[in-house]
Amino acid sequence: MKKNPFVISLIGLSSSGKTTLGHRLYTHLREEKTQSLQLIDGDNVRDFLRGKIGYTPKDRKLSAAIQTQLAYFLYQHGISSIVCNISPFEESRIFARQKIPCLVEVYVKCSLETCMDRDRKLGKNVYKPVLEGATSNVNVVGVDIDFEEPLSADITLNTEVEDTEDSFSRLIEYLAVKLEYSMSMSLV
Repeated sequence: MKKNPFVISLIGLSSSGKTTLGHRLYTHLREEKTQSLQLIDGDNVRDFLRGKIGYTPKDRKLSAAIQTQLAYFLYQHGISSIVCNISPFEESRIFARQKIPCLVEVYVKCSLETCMDRDRKLGKNVYKPVLEGATSNVNVVGVDIDFEEPLSADITLNTEVEDTEDSFSRLIEYLAVKLEYSMSMSLV
């Protein structure tokens, strides 16, 4: 397996499937003997910073910058990372690409309606105020904070029409070419 570090950034709306695919990819790469690998999940970073960072557009930009900085520091020390973050602003994504030359941006695309349905079924309650009728001042990406469609995603996985297996398989195939190494295609 190629030894150069890489950063894979999975972006998209809450409940689009970023964390599911990120964890699946992390497990797969560890099984493939990727030596130094870290999973950075936006929810975990937010939990760590509990009370120090909110959900406003300004806070979301700060959160994206913090996660970019974590991935950058790991990259500088030869550690690859998988970053799962909404990252709603193109400005933040451009910044990440400028800082991390080997960044692979994966857009996990899914409609707001499907994400809201998944959120309700998972009990995450991110969209609960919206489901109760609120549409302003809720600081929810896709509702009153725009999610800017990525202008230069390396690959788009449409989790609304693809199941997890299909999205994961396409991601593995893409990464094998993009990162120039061979991976076992075993999805188990």
